[in-house]
Amino acid sequence: MTERQTRLAGPTEPASAARAPNAPAHPRPLALAAALAGCLAALGLCLYAAAGLVEAPWPQTAFTALLLAACGCVPLGRGRIPGTGGRAAGTVRPLVVALAVPAGFYLLERPWNNALLAMDPYYAAANLCVLALLLAVVYFAGQRSRAAVALFLAACFLAGTANHFVIAFKGQPIVPADLFALSTAASVGSGYTFALDARLLEAAAVLALCLAALSLLPRATVSPRRVAANAACAVAVAACFGWWLGSYDLEEAYACTVDVWGVKESYAEQGSTLCFLKRVQDLSPAEPDGYDADGVAALIGGLGGGAPETAGETEAPTVIAVMNETFADLSRYPGLAGTDARPAHYYEIAAEALEAGDAYVSALGGGTCNSEFEFLTGSSMGHLGGGVYPYVLYDLDGAESLVSYFDALGYATHAVHPAENTNWRRDRVYDQLGFDQFADQAAFEGADTLRGLTTDRATYDYVLDLLEADERPQFVFDVTLQNHGGYDVGGLADELAVSVPLGDGSTSSELDEYASVIRQADRDLAYLVDRLNALDRPVVLCFFGDHQPGFSDWLFEATHGSAADDLGLEAVQERYTVPYLIWANDAARAQGAHAPDSGANGRTSLNYLGSKLVEAAGLPTTGYQRFLLAVREAVPAINLNGFLTADGAWHGFGDEDGGNPGALDALRAYATVQYDNLFNKNSAWAAR
Repeated sequence: MTERQTRLAGPTEPASAARAPNAPAHPRPLALAAALAGCLAALGLCLYAAAGLVEAPWPQTAFTALLLAACGCVPLGRGRIPGTGGRAAGTVRPLVVALAVPAGFYLLERPWNNALLAMDPYYAAANLCVLALLLAVVYFAGQRSRAAVALFLAACFLAGTANHFVIAFKGQPIVPADLFALSTAASVGSGYTFALDARLLEAAAVLALCLAALSLLPRATVSPRRVAANAACAVAVAACFGWWLGSYDLEEAYACTVDVWGVKESYAEQGSTLCFLKRVQDLSPAEPDGYDADGVAALIGGLGGGAPETAGETEAPTVIAVMNETFADLSRYPGLAGTDARPAHYYEIAAEALEAGDAYVSALGGGTCNSEFEFLTGSSMGHLGGGVYPYVLYDLDGAESLVSYFDALGYATHAVHPAENTNWRRDRVYDQLGFDQFADQAAFEGADTLRGLTTDRATYDYVLDLLEADERPQFVFDVTLQNHGGYDVGGLADELAVSVPLGDGSTSSELDEYASVIRQADRDLAYLVDRLNALDRPVVLCFFGDHQPGFSDWLFEATHGSAADDLGLEAVQERYTVPYLIWANDAARAQGAHAPDSGANGRTSLNYLGSKLVEAAGLPTTGYQRFLLAVREAVPAINLNGFLTADGAWHGFGDEDGGNPGALDALRAYATVQYDNLFNKNSAWAAR
């Protein structure tokens, strides 16, 4: 080699200097953190499996644990692995970002959607387009970084996992209103078991692989000009997305329809992203066709019979309403008749009650607040649509309700619920409705519990103490907690446990635990009635369940041989049926408590039940209450799923002719009055 060649070649470098351009001399802190996170995730999965909380084959569990650890360690090799440094890695960045869209779609759907592969390509493409827009917003807002793509993928996985557990616990996927009630979800979540299945492990493995691949890409170049350009792109894409969502009705434009009594199925068939956004569009209540605020008073007077009635000379009875958590009679399902699923004491009391029967509710497995909203306000979720929780979305200040009614009569008004007062924002809502006092979990410190939940009897004793402390007439609304899901936590004494065999002779621990707590609730109801009957003051009691348990979907299919959705609306309503009764002690009967005049074969819905209670108690009814009872003559029951006409036929809101123009007229009038009551703060007819 000549001197000139030697100069051109330069000095000989040691082997250690020949590393890839982007390879650090020592692992970066983030790479070490990723490796630690991967190992901890693997260890956590192993411990979870050891605790019996992984419902997947052990080879898959072991493989997933090893994969999590291995993927966590991948960033340690960045720059040392051939092809992960310099321009070579940078050229594949657009492809990796593009692949994040179908990966996010998979992570969002796979944890819960059994029908993912059967999804119509049209809806799959629509969901991918929406996810692409959302990724674009996150990507540009995150300065086109690896972290932005990782955040998008992690969010998809977490949303899919959340859907998995929410569906498992209450039979319905997440809706937008759930996001306003996260504190409530966190409060009740401790009562459930979060077991991992094979699909969740598969999705976790895919997420780990995606994050490992992202870690091998070079970091994005950052400069003031690039930051400004990326921010402008993020704003532009977000604005386009907002304009699109606000300008196009997803049902009309993209044939996205969320069936209110098959929400899970709609999500599975049309994609959770598209269906979730459809629910977003449904959050704001639409003004009824032909709504005229000035004409509502006349509308109420026409159906409600004029001015409010006046009180009589008899002693006003104390009125107690108990909304019993998840109280239902599952013995009505085929093959379960005569089993311990039947609340025997309830039926003994119902036989002597002023009225008893079936109430149709708008909630299943959860959404307790919607049941109490219907009962207290006389409003129907049928006019508000699915995916809506009025307690967390609307201002109910001044709305006509049972609370405002009893307050106007001079009653003391009490709400009782032995849980956090912020659940479903009851601390705010109960104040808006006008309750004088709200006894939450703080009032039940040291009270008896069952499965860690305050017993029904403890709340009844509290109510009895209220009556003993104040001789004035009172309205007490008691929302119990004892029977809350999940039903696989155990902790029941042997003498409380029952077993309910299914038709094929098999049993379910979930059904057995539910039946066990309902039997105790049934006994506590008998205790309350005995105590009230011993009082010499008049008392009227209304007792009803808020919804059936979330597992009633598989129970229905197991006992009927087919899913409810396949058998029509009548079958669907079987899962939305709870018992109710209106009972009066001897002193109240002597003062004029009687069976409600508005009978209809013991079939009603919670929106009417409050007015029926006032009528049965022998109290004066308002024009609003008589309006509701008049609507009930044409439409004996209404809930989120549809309405019952006087001929005993159920109709969905998309099948409204039913050969009964009177029922449709009543429904239109009802929708108008309800809208005015809830959203017109200057209503002339309401007692504000």
